[in-house]
Amino acid sequence: MLKDIYANFSDLPKHEQINLFNLLKEDFIDNENEDMKGAFTTIRETRFKEGLDCIHCGGVKEKRNGKYRNRQRYLCRDCGKLFNDLTNTPISGTRYLGKWAKYFQMMVEGYTLPKIAKRLKIHISTAFYWQHKILFALRSMGFQMLKGIVESGETFIKESLKGRRALDRKPKKRGGRNKKRGISNLKIAVVVSHDRNGQVISQKAGTG
Repeated sequence: MLKDIYANFSDLPKHEQINLFNLLKEDFIDNENEDMKGAFTTIRETRFKEGLDCIHCGGVKEKRNGKYRNRQRYLCRDCGKLFNDLTNTPISGTRYLGKWAKYFQMMVEGYTLPKIAKRLKIHISTAFYWQHKILFALRSMGFQMLKGIVESGETFIKESLKGRRALDRKPKKRGGRNKKRGISNLKIAVVVSHDRNGQVISQKAGTG
């Protein structure tokens, strides 16, 4: 079947081959990045809401310096370095840009890394690396300043010591219950606060 399709494709005039290729590219390749177009706009408006300045040195003397992979590049006249809208973001330099939106969704929904890698057809090491890029970016955001009326609450979650060499308690089996009921030193207390503007912060308060 594939041989017949290729034979028919080869019989087409050159301009029709190009048109067919562009249609296939639009359907199967370009649409992969559709979910990220809104994210590009949000990133640009957030990072440069007070004007375009250099990501590296903070200089304000920039000029356009061509495009790379359909993204505008800028050259800083102060430090001479190049940057674009995604420089120093978790998705900077990725080869699978169109898969990030689905990755975010599956990560929030609690999918395991092996399931994410299988669903998105990426290597497990890539899924692991992306997860750490996201977590590092979240940690580097620091604290937000809440304004107006602020509401707070707390939740308690089980502490996972997976991968830790030295344990201060006996290891537990997957899916088991804690021996101590309610608030105890076997659970981590997480404080969550939000204001009426929709800003939310959370922080580990301790155990017990």
